[in-house]
Amino acid sequence: MAALSEWNGGPELKVWCPEGANVHRRMQRGSDVDLIQLLIVFAATASAVLGSFVVVPELLERKGYNPRSGFVRCFVWASFLLIVFVPAAISGFLFSVRNVADWAYLAVGLLVAILYDYYRLNPEKVPWVRTRNLKVR
Repeated sequence: MAALSEWNGGPELKVWCPEGANVHRRMQRGSDVDLIQLLIVFAATASAVLGSFVVVPELLERKGYNPRSGFVRCFVWASFLLIVFVPAAISGFLFSVRNVADWAYLAVGLLVAILYDYYRLNPEKVPWVRTRNLKVR
């Protein structure tokens, strides 16, 4: 049962629990589940990032590829996006997102991240820096 009452000038919701209800125990179990879910999400995120951005370039470098090359960066981002999007598609999460703005945010965010990653590793290929260096010489 719930009732509204006035408390310090504002409404307050009072809730009465039936006798013998152990609210604290239910909340404690819920928080344990939340902690486990948080750890699973953190482990999945860490493995996606470390696997894609650390392990893949290292393996390709050992095979003779330049880790700063466009080929390796494309391979890195493709592996990352596969790790992220395949489980999301299998679970049906991708198809549940109906808002166009959410997809636009994702596209812009990925574009910025990919370009930042590439130009961070290849500063000589940044267009505005390249034109500035040509004018100085």
